[in-house]
Amino acid sequence: MPSATIPRAITSQQAADALRQQLGSRYKVTPRSPDKLTVSHGLADASVHLAHNGNATAFHVHGGGLILGRIVNEFGIARTVNAAIKESLGTAHPS
Repeated sequence: MPSATIPRAITSQQAADALRQQLGSRYKVTPRSPDKLTVSHGLADASVHLAHNGNATAFHVHGGGLILGRIVNEFGIARTVNAAIKESLGTAHPS
């Protein structure tokens, strides 16, 4: 499961806006709750969970789908989304 910690508080809406800009119109980014987003690209999808810890926000990205699809999505879209989080939201610390 790819993850990143950004050293500031970030809302799911701010994360969604940053991901939309970073990933482009071919990806659909949807806020689901104050601490969850989904990102879709064709048949691939990923869930992004936000965990707030003081002034930092940890992002945990999981590939979606059933068993085989989930494995493929962990190595595909989940890594792409995690990289986009790191690039679009600032300096990330390994988590």
